[in-house]
Amino acid sequence: MAGRGRKTWARAALCAAALATPLAVSGCQSSTNAAGSGPAAVGTSSSPAGGTSASSGAPGGGSSASSPTSASSAPTAPVALNATGGTGLTVSDGGDKVLMNGKAVDFGTKVNDPAWSPDGSRVAFIDGGGNLVVANADGTGRTEAARNPGDQTWTHPTWRTTQADTKDNLPARNNIFFASTAGGGTLWEVPTDAHDAKPTQLTLGGYPGEGNTPPPTDGNVWPAGGGRYGSAVYEHDNGSSADVYIRDDYLRQQGGVAIKNASEPSYVLVGGSANSQGTPEVVFVRKVGAYQHVFVEPVQTSTGGGDAAPRDLTPHATTDCTDPAISLDGKTVAFSTSSGVVSVAADGSGAPAFVTHAPGFPAFRAAS
Repeated sequence: MAGRGRKTWARAALCAAALATPLAVSGCQSSTNAAGSGPAAVGTSSSPAGGTSASSGAPGGGSSASSPTSASSAPTAPVALNATGGTGLTVSDGGDKVLMNGKAVDFGTKVNDPAWSPDGSRVAFIDGGGNLVVANADGTGRTEAARNPGDQTWTHPTWRTTQADTKDNLPARNNIFFASTAGGGTLWEVPTDAHDAKPTQLTLGGYPGEGNTPPPTDGNVWPAGGGRYGSAVYEHDNGSSADVYIRDDYLRQQGGVAIKNASEPSYVLVGGSANSQGTPEVVFVRKVGAYQHVFVEPVQTSTGGGDAAPRDLTPHATTDCTDPAISLDGKTVAFSTSSGVVSVAADGSGAPAFVTHAPGFPAFRAAS
């Protein structure tokens, strides 16, 4: 797991290259699909630019899924699979176009690690020059929020937009924070409306009175925010293993270890109300045997949360399952494999299904 955040650019390059080459027939299998059959194929895959057709690798047991049409009636020209319509899921491969709403939206610049604003109207991402950029959902209105000085790698921006709490005298927060290789792996933030801003380092503090030492200030990558209470998770990479930490702005920027032996977290609050933040749900990656698996787990925080055991959504994986994302209602998880992006129910029910056969970075967006 060491250096996972630093490998983002290499992974993006591989994803882009995969659009022009056949994909390996491999994938991941859900717990309800243990017989070895993959999800029903949606169609034959190819490069959106009309390149070589990709095989419909099934995410179950490594076998190829059959086409829903017979060989005699199958279309003669390969059709790119883009099953993002109506799902709120977006997929980026490090190129200029992002799959969303069943279309490919051209942003006019490379899009890496996109993260959507809480209302789904804007997206923050890292462009091809390594800079932090914010744009409208249709690719217009691009603003360079912060320019990379050139000696760092920036990854995984996430939104931190919360309402003011007059009862506890807590101000509203409207920031974007991201990971940088500066200082051996640190987290930084800028305002959501920033233009060519100078990022400031994110303060990390431990929970007092619980015997916890302050969280490490370096080795921190892959931040992911969720909810109006300012809470977020991130990966701490110590060089030989990784853990997921949770951070809460409403507790004076305190936090601590939430999940041991875990990486690549994504985070959402489920079932919140005016008086409750809801239950924090985290999806993450953990190596099991030869491959990386995707897990989902409610986590315990000082302000509430679950204590259930993590659920392996890919118990029969035959390839690495990475880059997990969880939907805003906590019901769907998407992740990337060597054969493309797959979605599956967060409760483990139902069969997994391909969203696209091009590997990429999945993210969920609220309808705006």
